Amino acid sequence: MIDKNLKDYINSTPASNHWEKLGIKDHHGITVPLFAIVCEKSSGIGEFLDLFEVIDFIKEIGFDTLQLLPLNETGKDPSPYNALSSLALNPLHISLHALESLDDNYELKEKLKDFKIFNTYQRVHYLKLKKLKMDFLYDYYLYVFKTLKENKEFNHFLQENSWLEEYALYRTILEEQNDKHWDIWPDDLKNLNKKNIPSLIEKYHDKMHFYFFLQYLAFSQLQSVKKYADENNIFILGDVPILISPYSCDVWFNREIFDFTYVAGAPPDSYSLYGQKWGFPLFNWKKLEENNYSWWKRRLKTIESLYHMYRIDHVVGFFRLWSIDPNSDATEGRFIPRDPTSWKKEGTKRLKMMLHSSKLLPIAEDLGLIPKIVYKTLKELGICGTKVIPWERTAFGYIKFNNYEPLSVTTISTHDSDTFEGWWETAVQYATKFAKFKRWQYSYKLSYHQRKELLYDSHHTSSIFHINLLQEYLALYPELSYPDPDDERINIPGTMLPTNWSYKYKVSFDKIKSHQKLKEDLKDLLK
Repeated sequence: MIDKNLKDYINSTPASNHWEKLGIKDHHGITVPLFAIVCEKSSGIGEFLDLFEVIDFIKEIGFDTLQLLPLNETGKDPSPYNALSSLALNPLHISLHALESLDDNYELKEKLKDFKIFNTYQRVHYLKLKKLKMDFLYDYYLYVFKTLKENKEFNHFLQENSWLEEYALYRTILEEQNDKHWDIWPDDLKNLNKKNIPSLIEKYHDKMHFYFFLQYLAFSQLQSVKKYADENNIFILGDVPILISPYSCDVWFNREIFDFTYVAGAPPDSYSLYGQKWGFPLFNWKKLEENNYSWWKRRLKTIESLYHMYRIDHVVGFFRLWSIDPNSDATEGRFIPRDPTSWKKEGTKRLKMMLHSSKLLPIAEDLGLIPKIVYKTLKELGICGTKVIPWERTAFGYIKFNNYEPLSVTTISTHDSDTFEGWWETAVQYATKFAKFKRWQYSYKLSYHQRKELLYDSHHTSSIFHINLLQEYLALYPELSYPDPDDERINIPGTMLPTNWSYKYKVSFDKIKSHQKLKEDLKDLLK
């Protein structure tokens, strides 16, 4: 229950207007990686229109929030946090079965059957699926091409999204160069002279048109999902990674706003003893400020048609960033800016810019080695942080659930961590202490009642938001989850494993949605 004092406080912060649509009250939700969904009509990976089914499910159980991982287009690395573009959506998620006029083309309709085998695999087979799906979409593009000139919605989409030209030019050249990173393209393409852009666009325009079309399809479908969510009073929480791949369209086209002296990462901590080296370029904040933060503002403006809120990944990066020499290990990095007294000023300035640039409410991921000034600043601005139950402890023990900072999201696990069961079985020292905190007897296997009690606790902390990965709920029933908790993990940071980002739910979403006992259990969590 949210008290009046908290409401009054939030209404006094710079983020007050961003709370109006959501309401200052308890919000309950689930996190669904779109790639993990399998529906009857899916084509080997979760697709945008599959989210209609998820929204129906969320509404039926009495929750009101759907959290998604980033949906931007990726390359050979399927990580949604290593995207080819900060704006373009991933064409892999386009719902093929819903494409207009498909029923009138027997050959294309038959080709849809080629995707069904991918629905049976335990993991997403990205490269094979991407080749098949892009070929299908190109055939469909050729089929409808003649109608596009007369398509008012398509032409309006092009007019409203000026970023499409640089993105489509990049994607066309990337394809021509056999997906090689732009830093090994021929010099005239690698070192882009913006005076030559009109001639490049003229040269590649016909091929660029295909990528315009893909983004039109993707945005149209995801916008229809948001509209459906609005109609059902469900809020969509998107994800905005703070950093971008060095081989992305953004870096190729806007090199002046990036700093290549160092690469970004994370310092050693209790979760990563040797730190992490992500390889992303740093920002040239001076140049960004001179440009009135146009790169950031464009990102935020673009997602307003897709989401109601957005998660800021690695929010501490707005204050200071662990910066590593490209030829050194993560342990040898340092924070930039080096002066800790400047961190609050820098972080506050940048987060206020985010608030002023969009009506959407930001929610901060503030996990890891975080200076206290970050928590203080987030609270002053009216921005929620994140509380992961197994990590909420001090030297004196676990923090009581009703003592969590109210301006926060409570969750049991994240896409970068073990599920709770995985943590319970591997971090035995801490799990035993948690069992004592809960007045349980530690046993290697969690019982159904322990799982449900923990889920109940997560929805009754003092946080405003209560959101868990869907697999944490599915773990209540063996028929809905894998017996090995490692198979439920989404990503292991700092590794390049075939299991990273290829996770799929054990059963189809149709079966999840029709599981009556699961739905009754989830309804019970709010009582």
